[in-house]
Amino acid sequence: MEEIYYAFNPWWSGKEFESGIPRELYTRNFAQVLKRKQIEIIVGSRRVGKTTIIKQMIKKTLKSKYPAKQILYLALDHPQLSNEPISGHLRNFRKLFMHDRRKKLVLFLDEVQESPNWAQELKSVYDMENVKIFCTGSTAALIKMQGGKLTGRQIVTVVYPLNFREFVDFKGVEIGMDEGYKYEKILDEYLAVGGYPENVLKRSNEYLLNLLEDIIARDLTRLYGIRKPAALKDMFLILASQIGSRTSFNKLSNVLGISVDTAKEYAGYFEAAFLIKPMEKWSMSHNDRIYAQKKIYFLDTGFKTLLTGRGDIGAKAENAVFAHLLRKKEMCGYFAEGEREVDFITGSVKSPLPIEVKYDSDFDLDGRKFDGMRLFLKRYPKTKKIIIVSRDKEAEERRGQTVIKIIPLWKYLLI
Repeated sequence: MEEIYYAFNPWWSGKEFESGIPRELYTRNFAQVLKRKQIEIIVGSRRVGKTTIIKQMIKKTLKSKYPAKQILYLALDHPQLSNEPISGHLRNFRKLFMHDRRKKLVLFLDEVQESPNWAQELKSVYDMENVKIFCTGSTAALIKMQGGKLTGRQIVTVVYPLNFREFVDFKGVEIGMDEGYKYEKILDEYLAVGGYPENVLKRSNEYLLNLLEDIIARDLTRLYGIRKPAALKDMFLILASQIGSRTSFNKLSNVLGISVDTAKEYAGYFEAAFLIKPMEKWSMSHNDRIYAQKKIYFLDTGFKTLLTGRGDIGAKAENAVFAHLLRKKEMCGYFAEGEREVDFITGSVKSPLPIEVKYDSDFDLDGRKFDGMRLFLKRYPKTKKIIIVSRDKEAEERRGQTVIKIIPLWKYLLI
């Protein structure tokens, strides 16, 4: 066991190790994070960059007051490590370097859900030991599976695929203040490729296809005991073709030959694996929000390209706006009366902010495609601002007391 511990912790021997392209979005406040007591649980889809972020956190820990031999990293999905409980690894670590029990240690536990009785083990170590713990996991189900054992003891951070600003950084392109046209070209690539780091650095449809198969097989079929994995895959393909549309689980169940409840369960599984996110209707009625049809978006547009091709750019642009709002933790919903819609409404009923995505260059605000926006203004005449996300047009108009701001998608995604 000692040999594999050293293999996973090269800093014990003073060796350098690779930590990838910095993702400061998740590590910039690390000094404060390291000081707090709670367990840090970092969740997100497979291969979204959690391990890379952990390695960057380890480098920051090494630059702080902690000596190298007080920092332990373990990939708990490794066959030689997965059978040992967390407390056993901690005991081995202390024994290896004869650590005094009063000495504070820092543990980085990758794929923690692969460790036996992990939630109870984390609770026990947290309560009894002088340690700071960082964990990663590839499904939101691990939060539910702990059965409340870590309530009050954990802080959860979701890692998303690269946002547009990170994508530009990964591409290594330098863009001047007067070179917005470069953003436009890179944006087209971003909408097509998505934000999985390895796929951004070396694009491959085979990579994304293998990733999707891996998620379905390891995180969904195995965890939930799904009897019809083929229906699960077919449903994901259908959802890819319906991004931005109101989803009917009745229709999905009929097409797939499964019950309505099963279709809803499958959608929940995709959400738990950080593949999709449903959006409710924006309404003052609780029943309307709960029972009205949902819109379902992907957390990464690369999967849509994989499944439905490079077209449908308008749906991908709308999806990118939703993912941007999600990352910023802005609650949103869609407005609809009949066939007239507004893509996203954020804010409160007293101070709503409608956001309409029209990935186009020509606009007629009095035309039919803005029927939903005009209806919303009729229903909520005190609306102060509307944002229209365009392809490359930038302008500002006023309708009564409402300012309508038209902004290119690339610029909106950099806000």
